[in-house]
Amino acid sequence: MSGDHTASTAAVPERPFTLGRVLAGYVVVVVFLVAAVAVSLVLGHREHAQPAIGASYSSSSACLSSFTLKQSGTFVDVSGAGSIGGKLRLEHHRLTGDVTCADGTTAALGVPVPTSEPKTLSGTLGGQPFHAKFTAALPPPGASAKKPPKRSGEETFGRLMLAIAAVLLAARLCGTLLGKVGQPRVMGEVLAGILLGPTLLGAVWPEAKDYLFPPDIVPLLAGAAQIGLAFYLFLVGMELDPALLRKNATRAAFVSNTSVAFPMALGMLAAAPIYRLLAPDKDYLPFALFMGVTMSITAFPVLARILVEKRMLKRPVGALAMASAAIDDVTAWTLLAFATAVASASSSVQWIKVIGLAAAFTIGLVVLVRPVLARVSIAYDELGYVPQLWIGSIFVAVLLSAYVSREIGIAAIFGAFVMGLIMPRHAGLTGDVSRRLEDFVTLVLLPLFFVVTGLKTQIGSLNRPELWLLCLLLIGVAIIGKWFGAMAAARWGGMRWRDSAAFGALMNTRGLTELIVLNIGLDLGLISPALFTMLVVMALVTTFMAGPSLKLLDPKEELAAAPEDEFRRARLEGPAPATLVPQHSIIVAPQDDRNIDALVGLAEPLARSQPPRELILVRLVHPANLSAGLRQDDRHLRLATEELTERRERLAAGGVQTRAVAFTSPDAGSDLVRLATEQEVDLVILNGRRPLIGGGVPRGDVGTVLEHAPCDVAVLVEREGIPVIDADHPVFVPFGGADHDWAALELAAWIASVREAPLKLLGAQSRNGTAGEGERDASRLIGNASLVVQQLAGIPAEPVLVEPGAAVIDAARGAGLLVIGLSDRWRQEGLGPVRSEIAKTAPAPTFFVRRGERAGALAPKEDMTRFRWSSAGPPLKV
Repeated sequence: MSGDHTASTAAVPERPFTLGRVLAGYVVVVVFLVAAVAVSLVLGHREHAQPAIGASYSSSSACLSSFTLKQSGTFVDVSGAGSIGGKLRLEHHRLTGDVTCADGTTAALGVPVPTSEPKTLSGTLGGQPFHAKFTAALPPPGASAKKPPKRSGEETFGRLMLAIAAVLLAARLCGTLLGKVGQPRVMGEVLAGILLGPTLLGAVWPEAKDYLFPPDIVPLLAGAAQIGLAFYLFLVGMELDPALLRKNATRAAFVSNTSVAFPMALGMLAAAPIYRLLAPDKDYLPFALFMGVTMSITAFPVLARILVEKRMLKRPVGALAMASAAIDDVTAWTLLAFATAVASASSSVQWIKVIGLAAAFTIGLVVLVRPVLARVSIAYDELGYVPQLWIGSIFVAVLLSAYVSREIGIAAIFGAFVMGLIMPRHAGLTGDVSRRLEDFVTLVLLPLFFVVTGLKTQIGSLNRPELWLLCLLLIGVAIIGKWFGAMAAARWGGMRWRDSAAFGALMNTRGLTELIVLNIGLDLGLISPALFTMLVVMALVTTFMAGPSLKLLDPKEELAAAPEDEFRRARLEGPAPATLVPQHSIIVAPQDDRNIDALVGLAEPLARSQPPRELILVRLVHPANLSAGLRQDDRHLRLATEELTERRERLAAGGVQTRAVAFTSPDAGSDLVRLATEQEVDLVILNGRRPLIGGGVPRGDVGTVLEHAPCDVAVLVEREGIPVIDADHPVFVPFGGADHDWAALELAAWIASVREAPLKLLGAQSRNGTAGEGERDASRLIGNASLVVQQLAGIPAEPVLVEPGAAVIDAARGAGLLVIGLSDRWRQEGLGPVRSEIAKTAPAPTFFVRRGERAGALAPKEDMTRFRWSSAGPPLKV
């Protein structure tokens, strides 16, 4: 218990967070933010963005007859047919640099650029006069410059389905791969979207990228992605729980505000030099505000998933990070609304008007719409579900809120987010609404947003050393601002240095939220394509580094709640046992609620064996798919706890010592293995689905437990209902003398003994009833096993000899339970053909048993002949 004590006290604040410290902290934060904003505005006031010259041009020059200029601030790239190319700089209204001509020669270009957007370029090229005319504007970022082909409606639909299928396949693949290395699955889906764009697929196989995402399909993907974003932000807003702030609200508010203000101040300071180098032709104030917002983001949904998967949600550091991120999320969308209002307005009076309208819109939703939505909660309580009329009304309200936000002049998703915030806080209601939206939004629509982002992200545009240096600078500013700002705030709030650093690493997670903000900035023309790419790289780096950083800071996982803690807490928090608690125990771990009674029905007689064993009912709830689905997780956890408590009380009334524990687990198989390493655990019982355990090597949670649990493992594959085991429904054990067969016989003996059911041993009979050369009959082996069973459980075992193979299934007709030991080669061949056939077709429930590392009570020490009952052929050699 000492390790548990260390883990629970590791994040206790060193000192109280008094009112004096709160006020002093806020004074420092406000002074620093005001000073940084003032310095940024003073410096930025002197700077001017470069005029926009990005477009397609034509000239009479043989060197550059037709070419395209792609611009990111002062950095301009030339491209065209043949060998045309070059890297130019636009400084002090003059475009200079060397270009490669169509014939492969190099020439120096010098063109003065007027302040206004030019329609012609006039200067010198290779020392000769040069004139170029504007021919076409560049397509929006991510769109193709090619003319959309003419297709029928059916053809367009088919190509759209192909694009969506490719995106979903890549998203699931990358999400699974990154999940296996400890990264959030959603970041794998983000990476898939980027790899499908010009960064990888467009560079390696451009024809495939153009075929999957032609010019007429990309706008359709973008439209669907925007719908997905609106509903995703609605779900995120709905999942934000005010209860997160009820504990340590003062500390959470302070560290959250500081972790926003400090990086925002650094972002606005960094905006001054970045504006001259990389900004589009926009005013400085909206650009600086947007840079500040991008640096201050914390991805609440991704952070929530990290905390759940690392079991930090119930620990002090995780709880504080969750509460702070919730405040961060509201602050971030508010700041984004402010930045977009300033960017969209033509004057200071106009953006003040936009902000006033946004405030009035928000107040109107709270005052007028929220009371109407409260009736949804009443309808749910009456019916147990949300009626279709109300669901339709909620969806329409989300879309209209997004529309009104955009018409006001702020980001459309702000309205959807506020709509989620004003939803009634009712676990059942939010769970029902989330269930109807979650899968389609997260599995279909969000990956479309990721690929639209990927099409806009061009790593190849960072084609100069100075651009990569600027990218590293932005990553450094982001990390220093968010990580160290949050760490300093947590330290000032009373946390220890290690815990403060871990808190900062969590708050430095930007993820999906940052990508949403960046796309809005690019669409509004606040950032250039190269700056957009740099900030996307920054978002990926800061999110991917969260997991490894936590491992470095907390290698012993003292900041996380270990499964063993839940294991022990169930004994401490449960009712006091009426009798002495047995030293040994059996874990019963149903994978779903339908199998609880079946597993408990088989575990109960084993608990009554000699010596008696305690039953531990364990329900591991997999987290919701939605990145912020914590309320849904809590609801599922509560229902699971109620189910287990009901069984525990029933078993306790029958004299069986029982514990019940339910907790959220992203990896149920590994957690069961950790629980099984407790020395008092003799057996783990869980259920396996027929298609899963009936073919090949068992995988998933069942495979993990079978492979790694040190104790015995029994997997039930059963028909509907509870197994009936009585005098008319015997227990059958196919027996060949292998170690796993002895383990199966041990369990079967105790079940038959307690249920007063016959026990029958199925043995391998020689072909045609006579032993040929190289063959033996199993009668002697079964006889010896029967004597052992008689001594252990006090019941006789009836021998039944059958031909090896499928005859086992026929012999077991009418059985109440089949208990089968796994093959010695199960890790290579799985169940084998006969065991697989039994799992699929046997009318009786089937218990597959694997012997663990610990010695069993039945198997004799001396070697005994083993018989291959599961397939025809000569006997196995020991």
